[in-house]
Amino acid sequence: MPLFGKQTKPFIDHARGDAQAAELRKSAAALDWAAVESALRSTGDRTRREFLVDAVALGSTDLKWVDRWVQERPDEPLARLLWGACGVHYAWHVRSGAEPKYVSSDQMKGFHEWLGHAEDQLQHAIVLDPNDSAPWIALLWSAVGLGLPLEEATSRWENVSRLNPQTELGALGYTTFVSARWNGSHDLMWDFIRKRLANEPDGSPQWVLVPDGHFEQWVADRMAGDADVHASRYFQQPDVQKDINDAYQKYLGSPARRPSPLEPQNREMFACAFYLMGARDLLHKELEQIGPGIQTLPWGYLGAPLAAYQSVRESVGLK
Repeated sequence: MPLFGKQTKPFIDHARGDAQAAELRKSAAALDWAAVESALRSTGDRTRREFLVDAVALGSTDLKWVDRWVQERPDEPLARLLWGACGVHYAWHVRSGAEPKYVSSDQMKGFHEWLGHAEDQLQHAIVLDPNDSAPWIALLWSAVGLGLPLEEATSRWENVSRLNPQTELGALGYTTFVSARWNGSHDLMWDFIRKRLANEPDGSPQWVLVPDGHFEQWVADRMAGDADVHASRYFQQPDVQKDINDAYQKYLGSPARRPSPLEPQNREMFACAFYLMGARDLLHKELEQIGPGIQTLPWGYLGAPLAAYQSVRESVGLK
């Protein structure tokens, strides 16, 4: 059970606690693209492969290693895929996570330019390997930022779900696109989530879409200036609590829980929701499963992520 040691402080863990992902991130930092290529070639499970691509690309601020890879292997689809995935994440770094009104025109220009470069590489990767689901996930996140038409984003979602019906990152990306905070509406988002989960069995990681959807709705309403929206109010509504509790029992609370490389991130999503719901027992239970390595979201919704996470732990007597 991953618990804090006395000297351990929270940190952002782009590998999400996955040892292989951490090693591949080290390889990328060392400009060793061959190690990344070898690992991805030997990964047959599409969901895990999507995860490894995303984990390596997360937090990208230096694309020298993928520049070198593309230069040395211009016809290698994995090189184009990783350049594109890293380019998308770098674009979001340029934009920053601030609300649109706090993003400068120069930041927005750089954001769109980098997304354009990434789109070119990802489309090239698809031409070279049309059976790979991973490029479509990065293209979904690019669509979020570019505000592409719904029809185009839906086409990208249909491609990734056709190639990998169990895609987790793809479902999260499309949920974000159709949310009111970005390019859709509450109704459009919940219609997608409900249909996605209509026949989903107990134990499926897809149930994390429920708390994810509620965070999207809460943040969208808060950004819109709805005076009635406050964290403690939204997440204490009986229907919201029932939604999240039911989803939890069908996933992390189910004896049929299915392993997922995103499980640490999914636990954080439920834990943050439990904190806002005031569900101390479930919050304590989940925090005992979460170590010091965390993701920027959902804790970033509460303020500075590391400080917010530490505060939430302390609220239930954990260090």
